[in-house]
Amino acid sequence: MPLGLQTAQLNFEAKTEIGQEGRNSKVYLAHDKQLDGELVIKEVPKSKIPHATQYYTEAKILHASSHPNVCGINYGCSDTDNIYMAMPYYKNGSLKKLMGTKHLTIRETLRYAIQFLSGLNNVHSKGLIHFDIKPDNILISDSDEAILADFGLAKAMDRLGFATPDKLYPKGIPPETFTSTDKTILFDIYLCGLTLYRIVNGDSHYLSQFAFPTQPDYINAIKSGNFPDRSSYLPHVPLKMQRTINKALSVNTLDRHQSVLELINELSDIDENLDWRYENNTTTQKWTKSLTDKSLEITMFGVSPNIAIESKKTMFTSGNTTSISGHSHINLSNSIFFSKLKKALKEL
Repeated sequence: MPLGLQTAQLNFEAKTEIGQEGRNSKVYLAHDKQLDGELVIKEVPKSKIPHATQYYTEAKILHASSHPNVCGINYGCSDTDNIYMAMPYYKNGSLKKLMGTKHLTIRETLRYAIQFLSGLNNVHSKGLIHFDIKPDNILISDSDEAILADFGLAKAMDRLGFATPDKLYPKGIPPETFTSTDKTILFDIYLCGLTLYRIVNGDSHYLSQFAFPTQPDYINAIKSGNFPDRSSYLPHVPLKMQRTINKALSVNTLDRHQSVLELINELSDIDENLDWRYENNTTTQKWTKSLTDKSLEITMFGVSPNIAIESKKTMFTSGNTTSISGHSHINLSNSIFFSKLKKALKEL
């Protein structure tokens, strides 16, 4: 028998604004007075939510989607003007933040991808579509695992597996956006492909492709499959991974992976170039890898037809660095350079 509605007061001290999700919410690092610990508080003005019945929609979704790779929720509460959602604080920040510090290796990419995709598979199993998968919304836990977050755009599917988002992230729009109102989980799979494309190539490579004269040009590039450029990957990205990402990015939804598990299985089968770390600056591109007894380094500099590849190894015990003559070359054209580089990445 119900005992009746109980009302209690919660207190937290907002310390630092750590994110602003569009114009509809703010995110703070806060100190919870009751728990005496740090939390993340998402503040959403009630004026931004059309109906009172939707005030706690995101909080309910987070609660229903409990999974090790889905951001949890501690509680939800409100005052006269705002809804507040309290979530765990992950001091490592987002995957986007991590991508800003270095290029991830293929092994790191696969590990994080399988983790956040496992979380997404759980979300789909609960009858929900996320609608906003991107590096910003994948957090890195204190144990260095990828956590899917930000369910502000998520929607429940109807009995046929369809849902309609209220809004979309403008730099992550699948082609079907322009042909139908109702969406399926294949919308999320396209966004996963876009996220993986950004991780393996780096955000600067992705963002540099937004030089469209007009919005219709941008839309046409998405609909035709010309954005992002499916033929443009960094040289160390395995062909199998390129094909997997491009499949997720298929314009025709029937050509995509039909479930998150299918995408996870294809990624799990990738075993090439796992540990090369890519770096670039204005004059050189460099790939490095550490083995048990030595480190390897491949550096490219110059422009076609005078591109040079310098390969060398450094032994950990002696500290001696020597050139690897079989994988060092000069006076290369673009096509020969890529051939020589890919051979070095595979054999070293």
